[in-house]
Amino acid sequence: MNPAVRWLTGPAVELMAMANDTAAVLRRELRYRDVPAVAPNVGLIGEAFLDGGFSFFLNLMVGVPDAARVRRGHHELLALRDFLERRDFVGRPASYHRTPPPLRDPERVSGRLLGWRGPLAYERIAFESGYTPHPGEPGGTRWLADKANRTAHAHVLRHEEVDRPWIVALHGFGMGHAAMDTSLLSARWLHEVLGLNVLLPVLPLHGPRSSTRVSGAGLLRPELSTMLHVFAQGVWDLRRLVGWLRGTSSAPIGLYGISLGAYVAALASAFVDDLACVVAGIPAVDFTSLARSNEPPAYQAFGADLQTDWGLVQEVMHPVSPLTFAPRVERSGRYIYAGVADRVARPDQARALWRHWDRPEIAWMSSGHLLAAVKGEVRPFLERVARRHLLDPTGLAAQPEAESGAATDAEGGSRARVGRRERRAPLVPTVGGP
Repeated sequence: MNPAVRWLTGPAVELMAMANDTAAVLRRELRYRDVPAVAPNVGLIGEAFLDGGFSFFLNLMVGVPDAARVRRGHHELLALRDFLERRDFVGRPASYHRTPPPLRDPERVSGRLLGWRGPLAYERIAFESGYTPHPGEPGGTRWLADKANRTAHAHVLRHEEVDRPWIVALHGFGMGHAAMDTSLLSARWLHEVLGLNVLLPVLPLHGPRSSTRVSGAGLLRPELSTMLHVFAQGVWDLRRLVGWLRGTSSAPIGLYGISLGAYVAALASAFVDDLACVVAGIPAVDFTSLARSNEPPAYQAFGADLQTDWGLVQEVMHPVSPLTFAPRVERSGRYIYAGVADRVARPDQARALWRHWDRPEIAWMSSGHLLAAVKGEVRPFLERVARRHLLDPTGLAAQPEAESGAATDAEGGSRARVGRRERRAPLVPTVGGP
């Protein structure tokens, strides 16, 4: 079948897949071992369709790929595999990640966001990333040609009057703008209610680092070697930012990421020392599995010589996979939350990280992907983590406001009182934990 025709029939294929998943939910099938089944409801089914619609939207953005470009991308992956093997980055994957220089005196500009709770003051920082691919690395020249991506950016919410604990929060695909990140990562709540300082790095090819009309669209290029540098530079920039924070503060630092940001957070936790905790929300951690399950139908329309060699992709991504490295954070400081109906980063992604991290505390939510981070039960989960690992019990951090105050539960954790504007979705019992 012609690739264009296969691409045009994509909606029908996607609808059939969503219908199949919906039927499985209604039958209460346990589709993934170690992932609990939940009672179906209209909202959950709607979220599954919303996730499917998002995947189809990305397929539309990709369009009908150019066969010659796909072929070049495949040859580049072959050359990259040979390069990684010659440099022994496959046998010693940690050596692929060089130690970045300290970050000193980034550019700092004050800004203000408008919101229904009033204006929010924040700081924008920018600095030259300094990341470069290894000399002679296939695809490196193309990566460096993206000038906007050479400058790293971050947004900061800081309490100036006292040294507060820090949470470094990493956004997901398509984000990277201050207004969106502060909202979807609950940054204002973390800052004003829990009293934390918040650092919001912008990942490569996103926000002001993007040269495309849609933030992050550069990740959808047919040259899959791009992803190697997305993750490597993401960790490089993050290590520089954490080092900068430690030069100005002695308070504990925690790491939190959602979706794509959870990938970078999980990977960075293997290279950053002395993190108090790391939280992976709706994580994507196995790029090969993620990309394969979301591959556009148009790619599948090609003949065998042009279809993606997923085994090759797996080999190339090995040095930047969170599943390759052990985190430096103690098991008691590792946390995961995920959605049982996620159709973007499917439950096997979170399960793989949970198993790799030695089965730490994980909360399975009755949720899909796109709405998971703003579900009512996420904030109590984050608050419990913050009170265990970041907040000083002597009162250093601000006490929560009355509407969102904390109440101690029977297990010694805490649960947030939900204000009138927040509703909780069902929370599947937590698995594992200390």
